[in-house]
Amino acid sequence: DAIREFRPYFDKAPVYGNGPSLEDFQAATPLTVGSPQQVIDKTLTFREHFGDYQRQLFLMDHAGLPLKTVLEQLDMLGEEVVPVLRKEFDLKRPAHVPDGPTHAALAAASRELDTAATREHKEEVLQ
Repeated sequence: DAIREFRPYFDKAPVYGNGPSLEDFQAATPLTVGSPQQVIDKTLTFREHFGDYQRQLFLMDHAGLPLKTVLEQLDMLGEEVVPVLRKEFDLKRPAHVPDGPTHAALAAASRELDTAATREHKEEVLQ
């Protein structure tokens, strides 16, 4: 269970130690500890508080978690959580809100700029 596994690290982390319980901290902040579905469910509620947003930060290497655990979490995030979040956010995004800046979209835009700059340079040389 994710909470059982994370609790000792939460309790000993200087940033959390002697403060609210893990459960209280999760209830009051975006901190999410749980199954992939629990992470999805809580993350989908953020729109209610923050509106439509384009970037989501997940802090995985946190509070002294072992590398093996962090790598397992990254795999779950990429395979089980992010694809669902992208789909759900895309379905609910109003038409006036632009798509998030994915790497593929940014790379394509960069190539277009390079092509346009090359074309302009050739035209200048020919004049």
